[in-house]
Formats: sequence, C-alpha cells, structure tokens
Amino acid sequence: MKNYYFILSLNIYATEGETKQAYRKLALQFHPDKNPSPEAEAIFKEVNEAYEVLGDPLRKAIYDQMLKGAEAQVEEPVRKHRDPQYRPRPQAPTPKRPSHREEILSMMAANLQYALMISRLTLLFSMVLIADYSLPPVKTITEVVSENPTDRGSSYKLELLDGETVNVTREGARNLREANRIGIYRTAWFSIPLILEDEVTHYRTDVELSIYGNFIFWPILLLLTSLVGAFYWKGVEFRFNIGIVNLLLFLLTLVFLQIHKF
Repeated sequence: MKNYYFILSLNIYATEGETKQAYRKLALQFHPDKNPSPEAEAIFKEVNEAYEVLGDPLRKAIYDQMLKGAEAQVEEPVRKHRDPQYRPRPQAPTPKRPSHREEILSMMAANLQYALMISRLTLLFSMVLIADYSLPPVKTITEVVSENPTDRGSSYKLELLDGETVNVTREGARNLREANRIGIYRTAWFSIPLILEDEVTHYRTDVELSIYGNFIFWPILLLLTSLVGAFYWKGVEFRFNIGIVNLLLFLLTLVFLQIHKF
C-alpha cells in the first residue's frame, strides 16, 4: 500500500491547505514539460495519485482508516528466473472489505445531495415563517363563548364564537371576560392568532400557546440549523447529519403551527 503522505512529504495531521500547497510545489517541480529527467513523469503521476486521495476529504478519511489498519509487509528478495526472457504475470491486488464506518461514509457521500436539498428547503421555509410573522396581521371580530383554566393554572383557555380556542394569561382572561366583541389578530399567511383585543376598552393581550408565542424559539432554531446545513461546506458526515436534523425540526415545526388549537 502506497504511503501518499510520504509521496507529498506530509504528516498525517496535515491540513487541507498544506496538502494543496505541497501538491502544487511537487507538480511544478516534476511536471514533464518543466523537468526533462526520465523519472520526472513517474514521480509526477504518483504526486497526482496521492493528491487525488488526500485532497478529497471523504477519500482521505477512508485512506487514513486503511492506513491505520494496514499490516506491515516484509519485502521478499527478488528471485531471478533461469529464463532471462521470463516475465511474471502481475497479480491482481486482493480487495479489502470496507469497514462498517467506511460503508456508512460511502452511503452519506452518495446521499449528500438530498441532505443539502433538505437544508435549503428548510431554510426557505424558515424564511417564510419570518415573513409570516413580520407582515401586518389580519384582524377579525368574534366573541368569547367560555373560559376554562388550563392544567398549568397560570393561563386560561378561551373558546371563541367561531369554535377556535386560544390560550391567554389569567389577567388577559379576566379583562376579556365581559367583552362583547373581541378583535383577534392573525398572521397573514398561516392565520396564527397573535393578539386578542377588547373592541370597547381596546385592552390587548398576547396569545401564549402558539409558534409565535411561547414557542418562538423553534422557528429561530430551524433558521440557524438550516443556515449551517446550507452554507457549511466541510465534512460529509456533518453536512449529512445536519440535513437529517433539519428534516426532524421541519416536521416538528408543522406540529407547532397547529399547537394553538390544542
């Protein structure tokens, strides 16, 4: 097994920049157009072969695992055949069975494009949530039919005339109890209730249990992880895993969009 680190005069901890710099230096030194020596072409091919492996993060990771697990081989003395014209047939190298981690890395590399697509779509979706929250809300008029304390005790669930229920604080429920007409402000696109307003006294209270209320951190978390997944370009394993995380966060966000109805 060739030692590509030795060919490029590097150690196993060399960075990507150091690998590229060493390759460029050796490529210029042994390029057949610039170096007329007979062995320059063979060295140039080995330098290219080494850089093709060490310059690719996935192939480098697999090569490092193989290098650590490679057994030391003792070179046997070359035995001369009695026939000077005899040429031994080249033996095909025995393929090494990839380890479980190498198989996982290969699977991740093959499906990385789908993980990146998920991160980009969730980034777009989080931007839609931000726009929905930022646009002027839509106001409708309704009435409070009944109110009931929730299991937490610090908030009340108001049942509105249109059949919807919203959660507000105890103080908000007390001030809206006698209101004949209630103005409810909803987001422009997803119709998430944000604010309740007494049409007579103009008293306002926020709707607690919603994705833009107590769970406002969730769209922010989705935005941050989507940005990382869409624009961080190093590491196949990390980018694949962050794509899976973004998919799970997206599915949970769909649940939180409906949580104000619970």
